Amino acid sequence: MKNSALKSILLGLAFIALSAMVVMGTAPQKPVSKPTDTYGDHQQYCYNKCTHYKTIQGKCVDYEWVGTKKECCDWKTVGKGKCLEYKKTHKCDKYSKNEKICLGHGYKQFCTKVTKHKICAKYEWKELCKHHGKNNACDEYAYHFICTKYGHSARCAEETYVPKIKYFHKKRCAKYSVHQYCAKYKKLSRTVAKWVPVSKKHYKGWIDHYYKQVLEKKYHTICVAYAKRKTCTKYENVKFAKKIGYEKKCVKIVRRKYCVAKQKAKFCTKWTPSKFCDLKEKVRICKAFREDKFCCDYTAKPYCTQYKTLKPRCIKRSFKKHCVKKSPGYKVCVKYNFVGGKRICKKHADKSVCAKKKRVCTKVDTYKPPKKVDTYKPPKKVDTYKPPKKVDTYKK
Repeated sequence: MKNSALKSILLGLAFIALSAMVVMGTAPQKPVSKPTDTYGDHQQYCYNKCTHYKTIQGKCVDYEWVGTKKECCDWKTVGKGKCLEYKKTHKCDKYSKNEKICLGHGYKQFCTKVTKHKICAKYEWKELCKHHGKNNACDEYAYHFICTKYGHSARCAEETYVPKIKYFHKKRCAKYSVHQYCAKYKKLSRTVAKWVPVSKKHYKGWIDHYYKQVLEKKYHTICVAYAKRKTCTKYENVKFAKKIGYEKKCVKIVRRKYCVAKQKAKFCTKWTPSKFCDLKEKVRICKAFREDKFCCDYTAKPYCTQYKTLKPRCIKRSFKKHCVKKSPGYKVCVKYNFVGGKRICKKHADKSVCAKKKRVCTKVDTYKPPKKVDTYKPPKKVDTYKPPKKVDTYKK
């Protein structure tokens, strides 16, 4: 079917070419090139196929504002009506009762000690000697002292020194345990490969981040010799005595008796004949006595001579505060706005473009376009832009 269609097309083209030659027969003849068969079997379909891709800088995905200024756009009045000065008033809630006080004092005498006096209540007459005759009498007297009150005293006859003892407590180990510890160490080393991050500027402008390998020596110690150590695991408090000096102490006491009060006594040493009564007379003698009490010591005691009654006074008050001065308030910024500044791109998205192409040709009849499978996955657009923190720099 296709061959018949091609033949009809070729015949039509040949007819058109012959008619053109007949028409142009009068014109000067030019060398005629051979017609090209554009619908022959040699026709091919050619296109450019990308074999290598490269990543270039694309659109900006992260911006940063530089040079912005913080200005207040909304104000608020704070502290208006707050009391700045108070006045204190008081009121009496409870009064005391009338109080009686003494203004003048006097003194009265009161007996503190009473003595008894013996007074004769009944008398009688009795004969007594008025004159004595000679009789045995004492011609010579002597005196000696009689002790009426004794006292006692004591003295030390023998002394000794006794040591002073002071007690104190000390902590003493009651139980020991043996532990093993390292007495000698040895230092060992080994080489470890370590990846270190490196940042370098690309010749096209951006900064490449990659890692390079670095060899690093690491040291560690091991124990090559062990020893044993005795340590205390349990303690106890022990009481100790310590001699801090000597103290004098009496071991033998001697007591003696001595006279505190003495009385002089008279006695006769030489006697002579005594006297006798040769004249008598009647004398009144008390037969019965009675006792009368008399005050022998007085003391003065004060008493009030003038009183005064005091008026009731306040014993309980309540206080109350009244505001006499209020604050007009002050302005505080409650909303800020950032003005001015310039937006600078901090991060660009990656864009893939073709770096190398290859020319591919296929025949028209047998051309089958390949399935277009787009394996390119654009990177995720992550918005890493962080607005600057709003710091309240307003100072009151």
